[in-house]
Amino acid sequence: MEETYYKSSGKAPIGGVLFAIVAGLCASVILAIVYIALQWFIPLVYFNFLITFGLAYGLFYVIDVLLKIGKVRNRMIALLLTLICTLVACYAQWCLFVSLMFNAEGTMGGDIWVKSSFNLDGFLYFLFHPTDTFSGIQELNAVGTFSLQKNVVSGWPLWILWGIEAATIIIYPMVLAFSGKTTEPFSERGNEWMRKRELEKQIAYIQDKQIPEQNLQKKDFASLQTYLQSDDLGATFATVTIYESDADNYQYISVVNHKLGTNKKGDIVDNKTNVLTYFKISERSL
Repeated sequence: MEETYYKSSGKAPIGGVLFAIVAGLCASVILAIVYIALQWFIPLVYFNFLITFGLAYGLFYVIDVLLKIGKVRNRMIALLLTLICTLVACYAQWCLFVSLMFNAEGTMGGDIWVKSSFNLDGFLYFLFHPTDTFSGIQELNAVGTFSLQKNVVSGWPLWILWGIEAATIIIYPMVLAFSGKTTEPFSERGNEWMRKRELEKQIAYIQDKQIPEQNLQKKDFASLQTYLQSDDLGATFATVTIYESDADNYQYISVVNHKLGTNKKGDIVDNKTNVLTYFKISERSL
């Protein structure tokens, strides 16, 4: 029986996987170094939360691009590679942080470090000596590494903050990877990712999600080709995205509902709801 929705083949070329692993690990270490550099030169606690999410998203983005280049369309491999790279990034940033802290001029206990510099030998030492790295982390936790309102943060509160940081770096990319590039339509015949094309104009907001699916099964595309005029555009509408390849005589379609609103700051927020995701159209009709 023909699939109604896109189903990934699960294929993962060995060369593509190896490329993604090697490049992903290298990128993880580089991103970890950038992450610690930002923390070190901009020692603002609240800013650290933002760059933690930045590191997490950066890891996902780089890995997603590498999987795209390697033509890997296996979600489990994507999740496994993401997990490995995030763990490496977590460990690498700790190795650099510990080496910088122990080379810093100043005193422990949340003081501002007067001076420290990147020492490759020190970084590599901690990188290949995990026992010493974990011992260093424990020592830093005992004395604290920063202060809030002139109170040094150490002990269990600091462990909790570090735990939240690690969870963000590891879990957030995993969540994003679950619906990353490996889940998008791939042309097995053309051996390429299908092109993504969004219809230029919006269509009416879809109240009943079953109606467009039933119409498409009957090859009735009228509702998807009835565009809203500029005068009809309001806070609710839907957009249509087509996935296609020159090698295939079929397409996949995704439809998303949009409902515009405002947040507490008065900024416009686009609340999106998936109506159809990668629905197969047996003939190129859109």
